Amino acid sequence: MKNFISKIALWSVAIFFFSSASFAQGERELRIEIEKLNSEMSKAMLSGDMEKSLSFYTKDVVSLPNYEPMLNGIEAIKKSNEEMRKAGWKVVEFNPTTLSIMSCGEMITEIGKFEIAFSMEGIKTPIRDTGKYLTIWQKQKDGTLKIKIETWNTDKYPASEEKE
Repeated sequence: MKNFISKIALWSVAIFFFSSASFAQGERELRIEIEKLNSEMSKAMLSGDMEKSLSFYTKDVVSLPNYEPMLNGIEAIKKSNEEMRKAGWKVVEFNPTTLSIMSCGEMITEIGKFEIAFSMEGIKTPIRDTGKYLTIWQKQKDGTLKIKIETWNTDKYPASEEKE
């Protein structure tokens, strides 16, 4: 009986370690894929390619931008981007850094930080900012990942610079 219990315990430990290693491998692969998508998205943003930028989102995406109302759906994001462009905003630098990845079924949560610089009409030097973000990616039927929910905010409140 002791021999039987010992074998069950040994198999349980082995299964745990093999499944942990498999889970870690899956997380690494997801991280690589998400970092690649972030790089592609940054390039599209910098080049002003709105069609490519929007291709990273699900049609029913929910975006929770800093200092703006919630955006529901890809058309709302498109309208917001068009309004920013018409107002003279242009992203000239964007560097996201993935800090962690957590997956649960078809949903993958990414937490990261970013550095951004953007120009505006009438301002000579680009405005620089840093912040953090949370993105929930959804695995699509074809295996690709698309953004289902996103939110971000800056590290420093803009009015705080006026006080200094």
